[in-house]
Amino acid sequence: DQLDELLSGNEIVMARGRGVGYLSAQDLISLSVTGPMIRAAGIPYDIRKAEPYCIYDRFDFDIPTLPESDIYARYYIRLLEARESIKILQQALRDIPKGEFLGGKGGYTFRPVEGEAYARVEAPKGELGYYVVSDNKANPYRYHVRSPSYINLNALGPMSVGYKIADAVVILGAIDIVLGEVDR
Repeated sequence: DQLDELLSGNEIVMARGRGVGYLSAQDLISLSVTGPMIRAAGIPYDIRKAEPYCIYDRFDFDIPTLPESDIYARYYIRLLEARESIKILQQALRDIPKGEFLGGKGGYTFRPVEGEAYARVEAPKGELGYYVVSDNKANPYRYHVRSPSYINLNALGPMSVGYKIADAVVILGAIDIVLGEVDR
């Protein structure tokens, strides 16, 4: 709430963010962009709702969206999502059963069966996916990580067309990458 009060109505933040770094929802979809960036373009897609996993189907939370698809919308959608995360955490803490919990067994490993699998979750930056191929040995034969920062960074070029060089830094910031995810 303090961040909202300090930044959201700030003239400088609004002047630097409104209308800057625009990319249509259709363009973002064609680039496979996910997470807050797609929701800031009005697309209410979140894996936790579309394909609930773990216990997300037990939680009451909204998928905030904004239609503007600019830097300001990408900032503000993250603020709205932080509020939804608080709602989820409050429900999770309220519903934790009393008593002992299973923390896992140290040194436990398993050998995956032969085959392939893909699993994905909604990470803070977007879809985080793992593709694993097993040949029934201790380690995967092949695996691939779909990191949201790596995918979302593909939108930087199209988002920067027609804007000033100084805007490119702010546009990059609005993509909100984790550098370790894009280092390939």
